[in-house]
Amino acid sequence: MSPQASAQIEEGVIDVLKRVSRRPIEPVLDSDLIADLGFDSLQVLEVIAELEDRFDVSIPLNDVATIRTVAQVVAEVARLIEGRST
Repeated sequence: MSPQASAQIEEGVIDVLKRVSRRPIEPVLDSDLIADLGFDSLQVLEVIAELEDRFDVSIPLNDVATIRTVAQVVAEVARLIEGRST
């Protein structure tokens, strides 16, 4: 995946996080969704649904429990997008 595509995914993920959050946040790649950004389990599911719509991917709910940081979210979305194009 090109650096430009990775940057677009990162920007998209951060945009979704900001929209779903009920308070102003400034997510960075090493931000923990729950500890640092204050998301609860329902908000995490909202983020997943928004990401699926935005990037046209399907994120398995089994994978959600292992995704803790913004970087992990970006990596998972990138992985799913790459898998879709093969």
